[in-house]
Amino acid sequence: MSNNRKPSKARLARIRLIIFDFDGVLTDNYVLIGDDGERMKKFWVPDGVGIFMGHQAGIKFAIVTGNQDKTTRARAEFLRIDDVYQGAYDKFAAYEELKAKHGVSDAECLFIGDDVQDRPIFEHAGIGVAPCDANPAIKRIAGWIGKSPGGRGIAREAIDAVLAAHAFVWPPLAKGKK
Repeated sequence: MSNNRKPSKARLARIRLIIFDFDGVLTDNYVLIGDDGERMKKFWVPDGVGIFMGHQAGIKFAIVTGNQDKTTRARAEFLRIDDVYQGAYDKFAAYEELKAKHGVSDAECLFIGDDVQDRPIFEHAGIGVAPCDANPAIKRIAGWIGKSPGGRGIAREAIDAVLAAHAFVWPPLAKGKK
């Protein structure tokens, strides 16, 4: 059922809530550990820029992750993502809470995940996106396998597709349009 083509413009235009797993989606799945034991992760700046553009377009964002480290919360705060579910071992329960909070249906949700614990959301979200380096089991059920890997553009790839379907133009660029 999965494919490498993005969904139709009509399906993408329905999206109002984008939900991310964290590691392997907003990170490249690597964890650096300093001499003092502090965990560090790196982030792809264009993914963050896409999230800021999505905010301008009225798209809501959330993170649903099993991890509980400080970097997740810090990155979410920087990106102004209010809905962060850490330690979410029942990801479907978090997904249901998010839908209720934002008053959206499955068809209005896009989820990006990369590993087997993400399956429950993939089975319900209107659009399920996997990075090109996702676990093979997830790639089999994803509705769209992106061209980008986790932590290196998959979030931006999906956000750009949603924004294009919404006919969103970044405000400074809109001034030059006639």
